[in-house]
Amino acid sequence: MMASLDRPLRVQIVEDERIVAFDLRSGLEQLGHEVVGIASSEQEALRLALRETPDLVLMDIHLDQGSDGVAAACELREQLAIPVIFLTAYGETETLRRAAQAAPYGYLLKPFELRELNATLHMAMARRSEERKTEAAERRLLLALESAQLAVLESQGGQLRWGGHQLGQEFRALTQAASMVELQQHLEPPAQRALQALLEHGIPLDLTCRWLAPGGAARWLEIHARRFEHEQLVMGMVRDVTARVEGETRLRQAVAAFDATDEAIMFLDAQHRVLSCNPAFTALTGWPESQVLGLRPAEFLYARRHGDHPDRKEEAPRHGEVSCMRRDGSTFPALEHLSAVLDEQGLPGHHVLSFSDISEIRNAQHKLQHLALHDTLTGLGNRVAMQDVLDAPGLRSLGLLFIDLDGFKFINDSLGHDCGDELLKVLAVRLISILRSDDVAVRLGGDEFVVLMRHPRSAHDALQLAEKLLQALAQPVPLAAQPVAVTASIGVALFPEQVDSPQSLLRAADAAMYEAKARGRNRVALYAQAHADGASEQLRIEQGLRLAMQAGQLSLHWQPMLEMGSGRILGAEALLRWQHPQLGQVAPQRFIPVAEANGMICAIGAWVMEQACAQAAAWRAQGLGLVRVAVNVSVRQFEQDDVLGLVRHCLQRHALPAQCLELELTESLFAQSATLRGSLQALRDLGVRLALDDFGTGFSSLGQIVSLPIDRIKIDRSFVIELVDSHHSRAVVKSIIMLAQTLGMEITVEGVETLEQHDVLLALGAVEAQGWLYHRAMPAEELLRLLRAH
Repeated sequence: MMASLDRPLRVQIVEDERIVAFDLRSGLEQLGHEVVGIASSEQEALRLALRETPDLVLMDIHLDQGSDGVAAACELREQLAIPVIFLTAYGETETLRRAAQAAPYGYLLKPFELRELNATLHMAMARRSEERKTEAAERRLLLALESAQLAVLESQGGQLRWGGHQLGQEFRALTQAASMVELQQHLEPPAQRALQALLEHGIPLDLTCRWLAPGGAARWLEIHARRFEHEQLVMGMVRDVTARVEGETRLRQAVAAFDATDEAIMFLDAQHRVLSCNPAFTALTGWPESQVLGLRPAEFLYARRHGDHPDRKEEAPRHGEVSCMRRDGSTFPALEHLSAVLDEQGLPGHHVLSFSDISEIRNAQHKLQHLALHDTLTGLGNRVAMQDVLDAPGLRSLGLLFIDLDGFKFINDSLGHDCGDELLKVLAVRLISILRSDDVAVRLGGDEFVVLMRHPRSAHDALQLAEKLLQALAQPVPLAAQPVAVTASIGVALFPEQVDSPQSLLRAADAAMYEAKARGRNRVALYAQAHADGASEQLRIEQGLRLAMQAGQLSLHWQPMLEMGSGRILGAEALLRWQHPQLGQVAPQRFIPVAEANGMICAIGAWVMEQACAQAAAWRAQGLGLVRVAVNVSVRQFEQDDVLGLVRHCLQRHALPAQCLELELTESLFAQSATLRGSLQALRDLGVRLALDDFGTGFSSLGQIVSLPIDRIKIDRSFVIELVDSHHSRAVVKSIIMLAQTLGMEITVEGVETLEQHDVLLALGAVEAQGWLYHRAMPAEELLRLLRAH
């Protein structure tokens, strides 16, 4: 056994001649040593050493398969610190020079005697034992330096030696420097001069400086060094203070941000008394810092009603909306956040209270909430308002009058949309003038209106009201310097006399209205079950749609979307058209609701997606520069179809980048926002953009808009109609634009028809629009010519 071990010496043999290796193993075992394994190549030697970790390796220099024992010995020394003794038949000068690179613990020339080998083993292990003592002492010194987070800098004769705390990967590169001159090259000029003064004149060095490593990140070093003349030695300590310096820098930046931010900020002590506040606080509230120091925010900041207790819950964190009061007594809504700054014991030592004025956001929200319940053009209620009445709890009786104007489309086409809109506003005023205070008038859209008659005494009352409405609506209206008269068809349905739920009233009255039109228009029809059974128009549309898919009667037209300032075409919206052999051009508002009701919208929507992607890819291949194409997607498709799979398949099949496709969704999706949010986010992750179409005409709310992944808001044309003459309309559009900008969304304005509307929208900050002022919807080949011209 070895003197330095209380167990047999574990030896690994590396020899490519098997007979020599087995003979050597036998001799070692006779000496009482344990042979852990035999390797014949460099790779095998390394694998065996990693697995067995022997006490010592006997290594041949020239190994099997051209391996190099010197290289293997170097690897063992660097990776495992295992002593190596070379056993070789070569003693030439070049071999000895190469072997010295591995710093072996012995070098025996073959053949050798067993007792010579045994003596060499003993001396090698004795040397290794002393080295371990030295390493242990150095390790203790390094641990001491490590605990102080210091590195030692020593220079004698111009040479450097480093030790102690490791200051990062970049700093370790500096330890390879060979002289003070090289150290100076990595420091900033002031530090270089200070180091030179130390070396030449013995001036003590105490500074914090930045160290610039070539190709590495800058580090901050704190250096303290002295020159000792008698020993001709420079000794010093180095500490990495990057974290401290960066922390101080961040603190200065925080102070600058504290002073410059528009958000009001107050620093409070543990008892919530004001220690300091920033200039934004004074600008927002009117309170100078000197007058609030030592006060609690609850004593001066929050608006309270008479009788409210002055104390507020002060636990942090706290986040929410509050009503704040300025020094002059005026109030404003604010979004505040209270957070605690914990001390070393984890207890709140200080607090930070920040808040910002959200008056503009709340005003915009109030306007949007008003829009959510009212039709912008007429001021009547909209579908949401109607639904609120139908869903009201405890409703005992209700009458619903469904009003559809006769011939309104002809007026729109002949006199223009402006005259058509003016007619709708006049008729809306007439409706209101006839109704009782409890009745509700609603514009469903286009030329369709609904009157909700609360607690009618009988069907006679409802029919009598309908006749009065017919007479009022039929009175001529002066439009475009000529009197224009329209008639109406009205369907009447009653709950509970005719339907078993208020929600069924709209469908029943709609069926009765079609019966009135079938009887010659300008008349009233009371709902009967036969109306529902004989809804011939809907059936005709439904059957026609099924044939249209097979007969190729459907096509896509495209309406360009332009950059308003330059006229540059940014994209185009795909619009579905149906050319019926008998009915002619069937308006989308006639057949799309039928398709959604019977589920055909999924097949139609898939066809539209396929055609639109194919056309967009063709334009893109021709280098026409069309940024995006917009395709309308029904909520029914999300309910019944795999929209994500459909979109991904179309994009892949036509090699169309996802960012070129924008899906337009109506506000009806908000009714199912919780279930659709995942699908919408998956489309967004795919790269497809999402737009909210006809914004403000349906069920949208600010909270829902924020919660859904929407990229673009499309302002409905109903907001643009009165833009030029109505300050109210301009304020609404401006609010929507501000809201979109705040939420990081883009805006497209629909239905721009006059140059005046164009100019007002530009002034309000709108960037993109579509409408008849620029281009009507057109076939693909016509848009192709337009794109080439641009």
